[in-house]
Amino acid sequence: MLAELNVAAQRWAVRRVVEYGLSDRLELLAERQGKYKTITSPALIARWQVEAFNRIWQSARQRYRFYAEWQRRHHLPESIKEIAEINAFPVLRSDDISENLAEIEEDAMPCRMVRTGGSTGRPRRFPRGKEDDLIQHANMYLGRSWAGIRPGDDIALIWSHTHLFGNGVKGHINVARRHVKDWLVGTRRLSAYSLNDESVASYFEKIQARPGSVVVGYASCIRKLLDYVERSGIDGRSARVKAVIFCSETVFPKDLERVRRLLRAVPLIEYGMQETGVMAYSTPDSSNVTFFWDAHHCGVIDGQELAITSLLPVRFPLINYGTGDRIEPIPNAAPLPFRCARILGRTRDIMTLSMRNGQRVDTHSDFFFDILQIDDGVRSFFVHQKGDHIDIAVLAPTRDDLTRIERRFCHEIAREFPDIDLKQFSFSYLENEPYTVAGKRRYILRE
Repeated sequence: MLAELNVAAQRWAVRRVVEYGLSDRLELLAERQGKYKTITSPALIARWQVEAFNRIWQSARQRYRFYAEWQRRHHLPESIKEIAEINAFPVLRSDDISENLAEIEEDAMPCRMVRTGGSTGRPRRFPRGKEDDLIQHANMYLGRSWAGIRPGDDIALIWSHTHLFGNGVKGHINVARRHVKDWLVGTRRLSAYSLNDESVASYFEKIQARPGSVVVGYASCIRKLLDYVERSGIDGRSARVKAVIFCSETVFPKDLERVRRLLRAVPLIEYGMQETGVMAYSTPDSSNVTFFWDAHHCGVIDGQELAITSLLPVRFPLINYGTGDRIEPIPNAAPLPFRCARILGRTRDIMTLSMRNGQRVDTHSDFFFDILQIDDGVRSFFVHQKGDHIDIAVLAPTRDDLTRIERRFCHEIAREFPDIDLKQFSFSYLENEPYTVAGKRRYILRE
């Protein structure tokens, strides 16, 4: 009874906070939802993007010495007439920002600097203002609204990034503030750092206690939750989960199928970066990812890498910024709004394979993942390349399963590379799953 009263009290507080405390965010969200209803043709979207970009580009050059110099150095125009002209701009990289960060930060003031451990564990810093918070909240719930999710709905967030709160007394204060804010908006955080069987079982119980919740988390964390439901034989439908949102990591088709089958919930894919916040969402009807055309213009550069350009007035806009993420295009798709079949992962996740004749061939790590993740005996894995040797650590039901998994892997990879030297591979049992400082599951390491 006490637990039910606590839930009822929280939901009452959430309704009041959303209604009165988030009114500016709700207004922006409603404005953008209206825009998406009235501007639907590719031609109208392109015209809107041209006008938005010219405003952003002029403001960026006036405020930031970095962009004024960027224009001078690369002989860039004052404005564009067609949105495709952005593709002729030089690709902006995170290193360009890092090398000029002191000057950028000075011009961005007043601002705060956010940082992330990144998928490689290397921290990056980036300027952000209050306007970014408004836009990022609207982005998030614009995508979620396609599945009927609204601000104030119960959220079970399997999250980490505790390093962002800081250390010592200040860190503890920041954590306490975060807990209060989460309570007021209907969010419960579950630690992505603790994913043993006991922890995951307790997470399911907490989700089960809040029927109608939306579960949000790293793809690897949600897989752990689905593994628990599958292995324990528990009825996942008993949790009455409204939707499951995969974030931050590569999502496989099997992940989406298991959400539908085990939880009877809607699976969604959220895509974003620390620099931008959420940029795209899938829909209940399709796993294709749709980008918010009024927030970013998107393009594809060498290696199927996604490049994005800011179109809303954020604190530090990004102009033809190389995200480092590869996308799988949709054949014959309309140019706008920009969509892709899926986010494949980091462009730097390249494995070098040795052939029997001494030749060396590069392949993306997704090739390994595609072989491993469809094997029902593979519960988790970690690929570690050190020099010419590649060890594949696998978490399987028993150690005896490793022989079968290794045999199947070698058979599949030899079908693609008939001359491959299989001696370069070794298989081991995965004792501990590795994570980055940001709490993301690390699947590959090259040394």
